Amino acid sequence: MISFKPSADNSGRLDAVDAPRGGIDGRVIVPSRCYYKPSKARPLDGARISIKDNFDIAGHKTTLCNRAWTELYPAKTKNAACVQTLIDAGAIIVGKVKLQAMIMREEPLECVEFTAPFNPRADGYQVPSGSSHASAAGIGSYDWLDFSVGSDTNGSGRKPASYNGCFSIRPSTGILNRDGVVGYFPEFDMPVFFGRDVSRFSEFISVWYGDAPMLRAPSEPQRVEVLYPADYLPTENPAQTALIDKFVAGLESALHVKKIGVSLAELWKQDLPDGAGNADIGTYLETAGIYPFYHDQYYSLGDFRKEYKEKYGKPPFIHRALHWQWEVGKAISQEERDECWRRSEVYRHWIVDKVFVAGDKDVVRIMVLPIEVGKPNYRDAELPPYSLLSGYAALNMSPMTRSPEVTAPVGDIPYLSTVTEREEPLPIAVSVIGAPGTDLILVDLVEKGMKGAGLPVTVKTGRSMY
Repeated sequence: MISFKPSADNSGRLDAVDAPRGGIDGRVIVPSRCYYKPSKARPLDGARISIKDNFDIAGHKTTLCNRAWTELYPAKTKNAACVQTLIDAGAIIVGKVKLQAMIMREEPLECVEFTAPFNPRADGYQVPSGSSHASAAGIGSYDWLDFSVGSDTNGSGRKPASYNGCFSIRPSTGILNRDGVVGYFPEFDMPVFFGRDVSRFSEFISVWYGDAPMLRAPSEPQRVEVLYPADYLPTENPAQTALIDKFVAGLESALHVKKIGVSLAELWKQDLPDGAGNADIGTYLETAGIYPFYHDQYYSLGDFRKEYKEKYGKPPFIHRALHWQWEVGKAISQEERDECWRRSEVYRHWIVDKVFVAGDKDVVRIMVLPIEVGKPNYRDAELPPYSLLSGYAALNMSPMTRSPEVTAPVGDIPYLSTVTEREEPLPIAVSVIGAPGTDLILVDLVEKGMKGAGLPVTVKTGRSMY
């Protein structure tokens, strides 16, 4: 949506090159890599990075892809803390990219003020998916872009990585400074990053996280247990499951282990973390997580609604999906919100302590998860109904448990496109989740699993990942 160039006065300020209102046909200045040499002091020297437009950049407005928000709030005076960390390490911020308006659901056909970015994979008309869609689409589109920064609340970073065929990590909650990042639910909101080469992730994490005390380093020997949850696998799509199983087999081969089949539903029934009256985990978690999120989101935006109406004499425009979410959020009582949050916390402690055994430093337990159903989803398809994401859904596990999750492309499924009328390669991804603080360990294990399965640790740009 807006591209940058360094200021001529060498002040470190970023000046705008282009800010096309439609978000298309903009120019981007891409500095030559010849002028940069990564070093210990500047390990990301010359790395080209784009930033989702809910992160502050000094001298520029943070728009959230919403015209009312853009009108109401002035340009920012400093960079978001986690963006400044990248700049200090030598990164080149080439521009800001789109997001789903107001960081909430906005399918391509729901976009009113700014068009949705185009997913470069397959037939070019699949949904980019998730609020960080442009961050991932850029990585899948442009060879000159090294990394892209987005955010994830309950899937808005992991879904775009899957649909746009690239790698990403949702960090352990709280491990990064989120000052200068717009979000509505800090219990779940986290910055994320995307890339095409997972072998570069460890270095990026080491720079971005700094000396985070909770971050565990990979060590040898370290026993690894791979959990294969019957709650989510196999999926209803055999071709998707086959690609995920190939990755799991690669993990088994590389680590000399065998996957362990588990059922969270059965383990919950055995342990009864919240008493015999709450033995069904699906029912127990139905509104846990999502109710607190929608409630807090609605009330955290109260000042925005009030100040905009006072200044302009009318309510701010928001798209219909967000109207629906606001109606849900304001109907949730504080008592309902708090009870749902209590349940979310019971679930978190149970997963982290009993399933991931986070207190045992001699073993690392990881769990393999799918991302949705791995089927074509055209950007002009009939809109899905409004719905609440269950706390039992795989996409809610990492935000609810504050855990890191690495998403990796593990292959593609051929399908006959109704757009191109030819066979196209649909990206399929796997997610790997572990206990809080295991971010570096997960990246290392994903890379080993990819190599063990004979899968590339890098992907290309364009129609096909390979």
